[in-house]
Amino acid sequence: MTYRYVVYDLQKSFSAAFDDADFTFNQILYWVMVVGNRMRVQQNSVTNSDLFTSTFSSIPVLTDSNGGNYIDLPVQIMDLPNNAGIIYITFNIETCKCEGPLFSQVWFQGINLGSVQHLYLDEYTKPSVKNPYYYRVGHQVDGVGVNRVYLLGLECIKVEDVEIAVKSSLDPKLVCNIDDQISLPDEMIQDLMMQVLQLGRFVMLMPSENVNDGQDGGELDTQMYANRAVNLPDTSTPS
Repeated sequence: MTYRYVVYDLQKSFSAAFDDADFTFNQILYWVMVVGNRMRVQQNSVTNSDLFTSTFSSIPVLTDSNGGNYIDLPVQIMDLPNNAGIIYITFNIETCKCEGPLFSQVWFQGINLGSVQHLYLDEYTKPSVKNPYYYRVGHQVDGVGVNRVYLLGLECIKVEDVEIAVKSSLDPKLVCNIDDQISLPDEMIQDLMMQVLQLGRFVMLMPSENVNDGQDGGELDTQMYANRAVNLPDTSTPS
């Protein structure tokens, strides 16, 4: 089922339930993608299947200003424990690319950034061409927003590109083709629509006094302060 069909159906449902519902198409589309992402993560945690797995070959290996090797993630991925959103990263040691004979294929091991320094304390865990590692930086590098995976162990070899498989998610910040199919099983589309409807109803039913419009609508109770001034406690010292 396409985004266009689902969003228009939700718009009709909101208009039928609330006379003053004025949700825009883009607003509902954003809710659909956010709720859809949550359902994808929930479905993955239940089934642990490859339904939402995406593979990408020939992802170029870049170098930052400090000489570190990295790749830019081609899509937004699920934020799962222990970087489980990345299934594998591999390259061929014979060709220094993602393609090549299977016997010379090398697979990266995932690690958290805070544990990188400990790898170099042991010769058996030290990153190398035949024992490479990766870690993810998903927020900023030197104040610049990034979505990178850094590669360790490639300092002595020039690798052109790698292959990567990830558990992908929808990126609500990007404008999608509204005629694309929603990346959820058909049996979950109804649940998706129900959760978006509940979200919209919550917004419409929110009491107006709980909405911050930037104005102070409260009135000062001057009588209360006047009574306090008249009935001050007796602080005189007894004779």
